Amino acid sequence: MYKITRDGETVAMTEAPSYVRRAENGCFTLCQEAEAAGIVHNGQVFHLLGRPDMEGAVATVMLEETDAGSEITRAAETGGIMFVTLAEAGSIDATTAAEHADLFAPWAVPVAYKAGNIRRYTDGQLYQCLQDHTSQADWTPDAAPSLWKRVADPAEEWPEWSQPVGSHDAYNAGDKVSHGGKHWTSTVDSNVWEPGVYGWTEAAEV
Repeated sequence: MYKITRDGETVAMTEAPSYVRRAENGCFTLCQEAEAAGIVHNGQVFHLLGRPDMEGAVATVMLEETDAGSEITRAAETGGIMFVTLAEAGSIDATTAAEHADLFAPWAVPVAYKAGNIRRYTDGQLYQCLQDHTSQADWTPDAAPSLWKRVADPAEEWPEWSQPVGSHDAYNAGDKVSHGGKHWTSTVDSNVWEPGVYGWTEAAEV
């Protein structure tokens, strides 16, 4: 696991950095670590401190190898703020987030939520915001699927499928999900496809 830091603050964590350099045509291109001037994370290009200048990068960061378990424990022990930040950035898996649900702020009204925010609802479950909006009493996380999705319960055998955003939350062979009124089992590792399209086998109807 690698930690991305900026001015001493953790920006995100990643399992496999995507190294980039600027090509002769001015575009950023993926490359090996030795040739890299920066990394790309969540669609943004960052310049790596100590590497050749890279015009177009959003910021200069440091990249250091770290132990994921230690980082998660440290984040949870420092008031939960960094833990929540990492979870919302997708650097902490849903199971780990659900195990520390008490660190997340409760959903409230009226609050301007941003896509990616994770909040705890009265049912004790965590929900992640899907699009920017200001909450209303009748737009509760459990009743507004266009605005919120439930973070998987680690004890649930067939959790609702959620579109992976990268390698850190992709499904592996044998993982079980519910989607489209059916149960599915992943047949491949690093599975980011929607059930019914590729990489899944239908197990049984719900």
